[in-house]
Amino acid sequence: MPSFAILPLLMSTTAPDHSRALLQSLITSPSLISPLPEAAPFPIQTLTLPKQIPALNFQQKLGHLYEDALAILLEASPHFDLLARNLQLQKDQHTTLGELDFLIRDLSTGQLIHLELATKFYLAVTTPDGLALPGPDARDNYFKKLARLRTHQLQLPTLFKEHLPAPFRDEPILTQHLIQGCLFDYYQANPATPEFISPNCRRGTWFTFDKLPKTDLIQIIPKPLWPAPLELLQNIPLETWSPNTPVTRCLMVRINDDPAPTFITPTGYPNPS
Repeated sequence: MPSFAILPLLMSTTAPDHSRALLQSLITSPSLISPLPEAAPFPIQTLTLPKQIPALNFQQKLGHLYEDALAILLEASPHFDLLARNLQLQKDQHTTLGELDFLIRDLSTGQLIHLELATKFYLAVTTPDGLALPGPDARDNYFKKLARLRTHQLQLPTLFKEHLPAPFRDEPILTQHLIQGCLFDYYQANPATPEFISPNCRRGTWFTFDKLPKTDLIQIIPKPLWPAPLELLQNIPLETWSPNTPVTRCLMVRINDDPAPTFITPTGYPNPS
């Protein structure tokens, strides 16, 4: 089968523990989102680490880094064939209708799979209008992401079948999602239970800077490692953060030996100051 639109992986020299932690997090982290009517979660636990851990490029956006990591796992797997990634569906040379994150084949069944990938982080905020779930960048929003995922991204092979590469147009395509990440509850609030959030998802806590309790040790989790559960970072040295340092954007940290991550947000989050 020919291969379409497989972009070269961007690599750079970095500590091997960082790459291993990110790859391992993909395999072991629970889904952030439950099975949806439109698509079930991809069985990521069927993938394994490659014998040689390549050096990921940590100088790119987190979403692109996460795509590179999944591509490495798929290309190393004897169970799947990676046919395409970032496959654009175009009406014409000026109009892109959408993009399939990954197109893969299950080699045991022959099933063609469209796989949508994302790593997302949301903070539960109680408002007069009910629960809000903004991201660290408050312009992001769980409910908007979920709606777009269900009505557009997961529907692309059905909505625009005629714009798929010719070899795949007459094949049935199974759509699955791989949405990982973490839901952060406000430190004084009960755990939020928004629709379609997996009950087994990773959880953390968030504080505004002015509410942060006094503590002995706060270590910064660099953004490229946000997806990795803290137990996978044991061999990675982390920068210590001083509570006197002003917070102008959301900061993910480990507090003392807490196994769950914490977000420290600017005072007034999610409203602009």
